[in-house]
Amino acid sequence: MIDISSLIKNDLHKVAPSLIRQINNRFGQIPDIVNLTIGEPDFQTPDHIKLAAVQSILNNRTHYAPNRGTKELLTAISNYLANRFGLDYDPDDQIVITNGASEAISTVFNGIIGPGDAVLISSPAFSLYHTLTLLNGGIPIEVDVSSTGFKLTPDVLDRYLTQYGDKIKMVVLNYPNNPTGVTYTPNEVRELAAVLRNYQVAILSDEVYSELAYFDEHVSIATYLPEQTLLVNSVSKSYAMTGWRIGYLCGDKTVIKELAKVHQANVATVGTPNMDAATEAFLFGDQDIRRMKGVYDRKRDYLCKALEKIGYEFVSPRGAFYIYVQVPKTFQGTAMACAEQLAQDALVAVVPGEAFENGHSTYFRISYATSMKNLQLAVQRLAEYVKRQSEKEVLKP
Repeated sequence: MIDISSLIKNDLHKVAPSLIRQINNRFGQIPDIVNLTIGEPDFQTPDHIKLAAVQSILNNRTHYAPNRGTKELLTAISNYLANRFGLDYDPDDQIVITNGASEAISTVFNGIIGPGDAVLISSPAFSLYHTLTLLNGGIPIEVDVSSTGFKLTPDVLDRYLTQYGDKIKMVVLNYPNNPTGVTYTPNEVRELAAVLRNYQVAILSDEVYSELAYFDEHVSIATYLPEQTLLVNSVSKSYAMTGWRIGYLCGDKTVIKELAKVHQANVATVGTPNMDAATEAFLFGDQDIRRMKGVYDRKRDYLCKALEKIGYEFVSPRGAFYIYVQVPKTFQGTAMACAEQLAQDALVAVVPGEAFENGHSTYFRISYATSMKNLQLAVQRLAEYVKRQSEKEVLKP
């Protein structure tokens, strides 16, 4: 029998399966567990958006759409970005509709990064950036930002860009951030842009949580560096449309022209009814965004106060729907070990920081994209767990 496993690319062997999915699948099997692992809105897609897809099917819009997306959706996104964030993207040649934000990100990596190219990624970070760098033979340069408020500072950015020089082809920004919930103020974005404009690098700006910034107004770095920025966004988080798989990629028209070839080779096009549903969302979904954001903000406030009362330390979240919690200093072990114990002893499932950082971590991520009932039950269980652990410490000889 012929074995073709040896033909698999060597770079693929460097990539580990998603730890988030593994944790979700494994801990999700524990009876009665409160699962706070997956970052997915707990809202249903609004009815008017679902009805738009139904109407699209009834109107027989079930054939291939143009590779870059329907004219209606491209125009709706262009207008949305202009009205909401002051960004100017021509719908005809500066936007591509992708199969979720993940395909937009992979399109950028597959089109720009090659063997030996370095990608600068602030850590902790969504693991996809690291994975795609390795799959393309690139070198991930991960910058630990835990000592600077979990933000990439202009000084650190400039130092790394100077140190690695032309090896760095791309800098990844993700804000509001997954997993920390940290985001950049308008002034901080401007300061990063002032550094980046001095270097021949592409900027992948993953802004899928842009509508979930709770304090400062979200400002895209594309405002200052439109020629260098490849902006990624989607309808998944803002409109509770994760399963519809509608993302989009925006950038300089010369670059988008080339990256559109990658998109065409990978997926050809996205489903037409799904794009019609997304068009409805952009045209008439502002109230949906405000409603869901208000609920997330209340959950964020509740969980922060509750965790503080229990005694947990955490990164103050100002966006997205995550809290990055520090493993108690009294715990003897890694974040992975802590997550295992919380799942087994407290019946609360969280994601260890090892899913977002190299090596061992001292943090775990909680997603509050779940019902308030679940959050209250999780808080109750965590409080009881912490109390039991404290009593054990007291009883030690």
